[in-house]
Amino acid sequence: MVPPNMTSPRWKLPELPSSNGDVPSIDGRLMIEADRIATDRIGFSLLQMMENAGHQLAELTRLTLGSSVAGRRIVVLAGTGDNAGGGLVAARRLAGWGAHVCVAFAHPILRLRPAPCAQVEPLLAAGVRAVVAGHDRSHDELRGEIDHADAVIDSLIGYSLRGAPDDVYRPLIEMAGAGAGAVLSLDVPSGIDATTGARPGAAVSADATLALALPKRGMSIGEGARHTGARYVADIGIPASVFTELGVPVDGLFDAGPLLRIG
Repeated sequence: MVPPNMTSPRWKLPELPSSNGDVPSIDGRLMIEADRIATDRIGFSLLQMMENAGHQLAELTRLTLGSSVAGRRIVVLAGTGDNAGGGLVAARRLAGWGAHVCVAFAHPILRLRPAPCAQVEPLLAAGVRAVVAGHDRSHDELRGEIDHADAVIDSLIGYSLRGAPDDVYRPLIEMAGAGAGAVLSLDVPSGIDATTGARPGAAVSADATLALALPKRGMSIGEGARHTGARYVADIGIPASVFTELGVPVDGLFDAGPLLRIG
């Protein structure tokens, strides 16, 4: 893996605007509560936030690959939860921009939660190849695909980690950085605890991590500091008032744009 800020023949991390002030970080519990307030009380749908997250992830990938993804090879590693949904949206958008995209699911598609499951039909309509690791494609075949990829998107686990990744997720985590392409994690590198930064088992070593709404505390402490790479944060539409209610003032965070570099 090429260290952050180094130039690769295939990619270079973009220099994006920074926030005007300090960017607060939150733990996994507060993010769950923010999502609950946004959806249950304000009426902001999970699918809206997922679309926003995937759009910004696709944009970061596009900028990392030099402003155009036409003809570039991208592999998206997807779990079964909402983090996977953001990865699927990004895959669809990148394919629409001309990339050759393959999504490798950790589990069969019927195991997906409802929101990411709703992304599958539009994903396939956009021409994205979808395979189930260990079923449609062997792990060795996927590793070969990653070897030739210009970018790998990690949307396997996110902040929902509970203990060490199991035998289904571990091979995908371990092969994420096998090639020379950029490794971009969504919200938190898979295998890193979003609150403590602990690494209870295998973890993705990302070149960059795109936090959603606010950076997660585990990105900058413990093992998380080693695995997160360059840190970015994306506006996914949650109103600042939600975080203010939770004691985390964020007014003006995205004044410079919906996609920021932090740290």
